[in-house]
Amino acid sequence: MRFAQVHKVASYILAVLGLVALGAGGELQGVSALLLTAGVLASWFAEGELLQSERYHRAWNVAVVLAFFAQVGRSLFLDAPMLTATVEFAAFLQLLKLATRRTARDYQQITVLALLHLIAATVLGGGLSYALCFLGFVIATPWAMTLGHLRREIEGNYLADARAGRAGVPIDVARILRSRRVVSAGLLVGSSLLSVPIFVLTAMVFVLFPRIGIGVLSLRQQRGQVVSGLGTTVDLQGHGVIRNDPTIVLRVEPLVQPANPPLIRPFRLRGSTFDTYDGRRWTRTPFPGQDNIPVERQSDRYALARFPVTDQDTALRLVLDPLEPPVVLLPEGTVGLLIEPRLERGIPRYMSLTQDVDDRVHYANADDVGLVYTAFAPTSNALPARRRRPSAEQLRLYTRVPPDLSPEVRALAQRVTAGARSPQEKARAVERYLSTYRYTLRLESGGAERPLEDFLFRSHAGHCEYFSTAMAVLLRTVDVPTRNVTGFLGGTYNRYGRFYAIHQGDAHSWVEVYDPHGGWVTFDPTPPAGEAPVVHTGFFSEVDAVVEALRLRWRTYVVGFDLSTQTRLAVRLWRFFEARRGRTDLDHAARGFQRARTRLTDAPARVPWRSLAFGALVLGVGAFALRRFWQDRGERATPELPPSAREARRLALCLDAALARRGHLRPPSQSPLRFAAEVERRGDPAGPLAVRVAERYTEARFGDAPLGPGELEALTRELAQLPEITKETAQPL
Repeated sequence: MRFAQVHKVASYILAVLGLVALGAGGELQGVSALLLTAGVLASWFAEGELLQSERYHRAWNVAVVLAFFAQVGRSLFLDAPMLTATVEFAAFLQLLKLATRRTARDYQQITVLALLHLIAATVLGGGLSYALCFLGFVIATPWAMTLGHLRREIEGNYLADARAGRAGVPIDVARILRSRRVVSAGLLVGSSLLSVPIFVLTAMVFVLFPRIGIGVLSLRQQRGQVVSGLGTTVDLQGHGVIRNDPTIVLRVEPLVQPANPPLIRPFRLRGSTFDTYDGRRWTRTPFPGQDNIPVERQSDRYALARFPVTDQDTALRLVLDPLEPPVVLLPEGTVGLLIEPRLERGIPRYMSLTQDVDDRVHYANADDVGLVYTAFAPTSNALPARRRRPSAEQLRLYTRVPPDLSPEVRALAQRVTAGARSPQEKARAVERYLSTYRYTLRLESGGAERPLEDFLFRSHAGHCEYFSTAMAVLLRTVDVPTRNVTGFLGGTYNRYGRFYAIHQGDAHSWVEVYDPHGGWVTFDPTPPAGEAPVVHTGFFSEVDAVVEALRLRWRTYVVGFDLSTQTRLAVRLWRFFEARRGRTDLDHAARGFQRARTRLTDAPARVPWRSLAFGALVLGVGAFALRRFWQDRGERATPELPPSAREARRLALCLDAALARRGHLRPPSQSPLRFAAEVERRGDPAGPLAVRVAERYTEARFGDAPLGPGELEALTRELAQLPEITKETAQPL
């Protein structure tokens, strides 16, 4: 390809990646995104005389000024978000440079704007889309910068030489830019290889650079995805087609999973409850002074019914995307939560949770990270939970029916529950009756003036909200306290990420019936066809599963990488290398001891006495000289040790000698106590005695507990009684 064409392609790749990363945060949508896409495509064909036209450039200059004042006016007078207006103007600046590129300076400005867009996208957050754009930047940036430098040299130096008359022949810069010999495949491959050290260096800076705040920096409050049924009302005339929405809302990770997890696990996740039905929609009645009560917290544990017991309760880890409203989705039977704090400037910031009178839990949605928490449910032998009992006022509210409810509904309720006595028996009777109705996504009763009556007596078909509403109203007419509950029922296994995905299409509605003896009990009258999670199959479903697994990893290890995560990673690495170094030292000493013992026990019958005698003489003279040298040095450098310290040192030497006879040689870098613990961990019968002697040595040498009269002799005697390892009894270390 021609040099100018290669440079143009590289610059456009970088510019498009920057715009995509900028738009991944959600600020470029609808008409703005369409106009920007059309403008970038049209700018590609701006060439030749058009780019040289001064009138063309003046028109673009006027356009950028008008765009600036238009965005300011939208923010001031049309209540458009300032962030959205700023992002759109930044994208328009890149479009301006793409449409008016003439010289190397213009291309350099395109590169700088693309990098600024990437930095802005880092602040705005764009999930996995930003990750892909970042990888593209790592590869394309060396191309654009290398080619931009070559173009600047060509246009600058060659033109300067030609104008100064230093060139022998006239230089046609345009011809050089059209040349196919300036850029070779080797240059592109070589510049691409620069992305490897750039990526490695970036990863090292990301992991090692100290964090001062939470994992993600955000200039805006997260709007969150709006979830049907979690707000203040539930209308029977809508939401029938939400069953087909594949958008993931929540990911459930069981902490203990079998080798082959089931493809579907119907997790029931409770979101909101509603107490008042007016004949068409459900609403919630506020209870001043009883709603939005802060949840009791101890460190990172939160008590909904009681504090979780991590070694007894069943635990599920949940990764919740930002929702609107910010409701904590709770698995059935949840008694407590565990939410790790985030560190800001080294100070832990704990999540603020509040609980309503109807047990709905809210969280403070301050950023676009969402919420990661562990929910605990009791097992058969777990501690009892302290469930709140509703007041008399609430119970009256949970038995209220619309004043214009038709007599046919009351008669149906009496007929269905005839013969049932307890609230649970009546609930099971109504549940069995409604199970004969048909589940459908079509709003067959949504247009009726009385949708509930139309569902019960004409269509006999509807979605889950019709079934739960019918059951709640029928039970209320026979004085059974009942409330409508919305949340999710589903869970499709993602084998790439080892989690269960909960989709928008898994939104569900059921009822809770109050029993004075058992509290609130869950009943679901929707037929099984409406309860089963929607399973998507095929090639694109597999691709979606891979993307969702990558998205979860990106969120966990990149977006959520804060100071606490960085600290835990550093501690794990330190422990790993410490353990590895300790094992290496011990194994090296053990192998040395084994080799020495083998040489001594397997020596040939003929011993070279002269060599041994000469070697012993040399070693003796050397040892004597070294001993006198270290004694003189010790006397000059440090004062003489007190008697208690000398006795402790003798005890340590006896311990080393006893363990050496058993094949355990202590490295000089390891303390006696730590080495004795290692011997005990290896299963040596002498381990407990070695630990006891090492603890006594540590107390006598460094503490205020010197060895008592006769204690040194007694411990030394015990160490001497340890049997020595022979060739027959030796075991490989």
